[in-house]
Amino acid sequence: MFDGMRLQKRSKNDEASTACSGEDRISGLPEGVLHHVLSLLPAHDAVRTCVLARRWRHLWRSAPGIRITGVKGWRDAGKFVAFVDQLLSLRRSSCAAVESCQMKFHARDFDFDYFLLAEKQHVSHWIMDAVRLDVKVFRLSFAELESFCMPDQPLVCQHLVRLELACVDANDSILDFSACPALVVLRMKYCFLNAGKLFSASLKQLSMFCCEFHRTNRTRILLPSLVSLELTSCYGRTPLLDCIPSLETAIVSFDHDSEDYCIYDGTSDCGDDSCEGCRYYYGSDKYRNNCVFLKGLSEVTHMELSAYPDVFVLNRDLKWCPTFTKLKTLLLNEWSVASDHNALICFLKHSPALEKLTLELYKASQYPVKTDPLELPFASHHLKVEIKCEEVNGTVHKILSSLSTYGIPLNHIKIQQADRSSGSGYVNLVCTGFS
Repeated sequence: MFDGMRLQKRSKNDEASTACSGEDRISGLPEGVLHHVLSLLPAHDAVRTCVLARRWRHLWRSAPGIRITGVKGWRDAGKFVAFVDQLLSLRRSSCAAVESCQMKFHARDFDFDYFLLAEKQHVSHWIMDAVRLDVKVFRLSFAELESFCMPDQPLVCQHLVRLELACVDANDSILDFSACPALVVLRMKYCFLNAGKLFSASLKQLSMFCCEFHRTNRTRILLPSLVSLELTSCYGRTPLLDCIPSLETAIVSFDHDSEDYCIYDGTSDCGDDSCEGCRYYYGSDKYRNNCVFLKGLSEVTHMELSAYPDVFVLNRDLKWCPTFTKLKTLLLNEWSVASDHNALICFLKHSPALEKLTLELYKASQYPVKTDPLELPFASHHLKVEIKCEEVNGTVHKILSSLSTYGIPLNHIKIQQADRSSGSGYVNLVCTGFS
């Protein structure tokens, strides 16, 4: 019995009485169902079920899932540490497979300063003990935005398929998944990537939300098997993205806190060494004549790409814009028509297979659009365009004129204007000509 857990043993007469009354219907369920139920319970509650009846005595030891969370009522951190240590030790000695392990720590679930667990390396030891169970799914989350530093050693788990991290500080060792050959899904929220490289030969889905990259050095992302990329509201230094041949879907948004900015020119890089944003942007000469991010997306089929206009990394990458040979659907926001950088036309020029283009121009009126033709029409006649905007203003008119100049028929362009009369939804408009 775990120290600190107040459990009362039931007598044989109590068990017999319950059985005669017919009230213990749960114990009559198949073992697989009971294991599933125990996997959903916090570990300290799952262990307590051992006193329910004789059949429950050892069921918790073979449940396929472990959920380690805080325990209200335990004011002594030492008791909680002893409980988790013994729990993981018993599961290692058990022959039953562990499919998933979740560790979720929130201040409201503890009656002591739970960050003591991190400061004394207890959580680091638990992480390594958990992956040694050869789990398929591992989740680690801290509810506070104060991140927890992951152990400075790689994860070694032959069967790990899915990894989810929240509010952690991930270093080079953790983000090198060479020893996790089965890893398919990686999800990160509110994490700090204090690493020079993120590598996995097997990863197929990567999702990062509100994550911070290093503010001076670029993190190189090498994921040759990736199929789906979601990089939203991330900030810091834009990562260096290697080409991904198998990429099908990419959803990318650059936050206004990006470190790739110019203090002299809001939408471009001035190249002046006195400009902090531009100086750190280059870092070294190897980035001066190469794409940082867009080249890695050149094989994508479906892409959503948005940014604040003062984040110039995309505009600069367009100087060496790759050809998106497989791109069929594309969504861009007002960044694509900001200033005199006609990113919209550049994408049309380099996307020969594009079938649908969506423009979300909710703030487009602030930015002028360049409409001077760059060359002869090149857009395919099968391309459909959808423009979503607050109102059909002068900026939208210039975009329509520019698209028409480059060979897109007006009857292929649909406009969705916000319905101000109802306060919600859109009104569909079709452009038939210019007045």
